[in-house]
Amino acid sequence: MYKFIKSLPMALLIGCTTLTLPTNAALQDTSSLLLQRDLQNPAISQLGGGFIITEAKQLLEFCIELNNQDDRNNSQKKSDPQYQAQPVGWKIVYDSRHPGNTEWNKIWPSTTSDPDPNNPEKNGFGPFNNAWLLVQSETEPTNYAIAIRGTVGEINSILADAFVTSIPAYAGIEYPKDKALPLLFAATPKSEVHVGFAYAAFTLLFEKDKGVLAQLHKLNLPNNTKLFITGHSQGAAIATLVHSFLYYAVTDPQDRYKLNLKLTGINDKSKSNRNTVQLKSYVFAQPKPGNQQYSEDFAQITKDVAYVINNDRDPVPQVPLSRQTIAEVIEGVEEDNAGAGNHLRQFFSREITNLTNIKNNIRGKIAEKIVALVAEKFVKKGISLSLDEYFKNDEKPVKAIARSLNYTLTGQLIPVFGAKKGGKDYPIGNSQDFLLQHHATNYRRLIDNQFKNGE
Repeated sequence: MYKFIKSLPMALLIGCTTLTLPTNAALQDTSSLLLQRDLQNPAISQLGGGFIITEAKQLLEFCIELNNQDDRNNSQKKSDPQYQAQPVGWKIVYDSRHPGNTEWNKIWPSTTSDPDPNNPEKNGFGPFNNAWLLVQSETEPTNYAIAIRGTVGEINSILADAFVTSIPAYAGIEYPKDKALPLLFAATPKSEVHVGFAYAAFTLLFEKDKGVLAQLHKLNLPNNTKLFITGHSQGAAIATLVHSFLYYAVTDPQDRYKLNLKLTGINDKSKSNRNTVQLKSYVFAQPKPGNQQYSEDFAQITKDVAYVINNDRDPVPQVPLSRQTIAEVIEGVEEDNAGAGNHLRQFFSREITNLTNIKNNIRGKIAEKIVALVAEKFVKKGISLSLDEYFKNDEKPVKAIARSLNYTLTGQLIPVFGAKKGGKDYPIGNSQDFLLQHHATNYRRLIDNQFKNGE
């Protein structure tokens, strides 16, 4: 994670870019997507919703299992209990790092001639070195959780953070290059997401053998399932996008992804043969995954079932930095007042828009190179994705142009308040630690201390 902070100057530079999708993508009606977004009445609390501290604490342990593997692999730290995941009543169903593993805090035997299986820089998959767990409650067997690993000190993982370029939340993913996929993270117009996190989520979901969809198909979730999604750091941003994706996948009338599921509480006779599932997420130390419109879309689809626990002294939730243009702020005002007012005001309004469009075109040129780099990484890694069974070759999703870098927190914020220099609970010691306030283990301490009466 220290390397992630060192890469921030690069992130700030790339943060001046946006992506224009291929102009030959055919326009199509997206009203059905908005119907999916608005299936639930936001005035009614969802069954099983609400912030429950015991749920949050358990999910954080899954993050520690993933994010602190390097500490447990360190001869000086491996005996320190703070780096041990401490889940109670949950078992591992699938571990992408070591398929077949069912043990928490497992230390695998290794040799000097082979890559260390305990090294998080070596046991991920895809162009961004992803890893995730699927776990099941032993006391409530219909409760499952997806936990997603955060940034590790390896260049491919760090690149997912550094690619601060926005793409449309619908049809923004290109694979192969210049082929837009009708993959949906948000239906609200002008919703945009961070390109690095989006492609990391794409890999995590669609990898042929280790991907989330592949494992959910094997599992065949039972009726009345509660599926939690969690992650820390980069994993928190990816988990948020995965929550979005799964919502729209489950509510898809055509069941494109063959999950055979429907949302709990949605009475739809056409889906009566599907098993019910409730999605709920708790994420920790979330970097901002998308723009304001994406955040608003997420709020609409996740009332009472999506929580973001951020430390006020943690620098990571403050990135990527938000950037707005005047045209972006007043675009709706211009649309409402088109043709009204005197000629001088109309002239200045047009000039502001024209200047912004020029800047966006420059951004787009830079962004195209970044997307090409992402595509190249997929080829070099030899990624095997299960796309043919979900996407038709002749599909041409709606044309979209990404214009926004107005990144913002996504989900309902539950703050924790860090102590200067870590206080007595996690003192900084004699060595510098730029991520003192970011470590998952210190989030555990802050939550334990600040929610003592929440059991």
